[in-house]
Amino acid sequence: MVGTAIHYGLNVSDMDDALAFYSDLLGLDVDRQFPVSEVQSDIVGVDGVEGDITFLDAGGFFIELIAYDEPPNENIHETVSGHDVGVAHLCLEVDDVWALYEELCDDAEFVNEPKTVGNGAQITYMRDPDGNYVELMEPPTE
Repeated sequence: MVGTAIHYGLNVSDMDDALAFYSDLLGLDVDRQFPVSEVQSDIVGVDGVEGDITFLDAGGFFIELIAYDEPPNENIHETVSGHDVGVAHLCLEVDDVWALYEELCDDAEFVNEPKTVGNGAQITYMRDPDGNYVELMEPPTE
């Protein structure tokens, strides 16, 4: 039986750029950092992987950033669109989506202004430095 979700893993091209976005811009705290171990090659099925892993605390749920330095990776999805099969997104709950959107719009790439969806939540999508989708969601008021 499946238990509680623990973390969301995300490969990034540059750890410093990713931390500037997720930690500095969005305010997530770094929980732990360490180099990729030899077992990672077995886990991902690629020989000789090297790089760094950082876990960010997103309120008790963790975001795992992995930056592989070796071997070189040419498989970069520069043209991915939000409706493509296989595209994932990370959703972070925020207190005031409009205030955060206005605060960050000069420093981050947003896909859209905040919109109200069917259940009353307000959401906006933004992209991280690698083009990954990040949803900011203000829950509906009760």
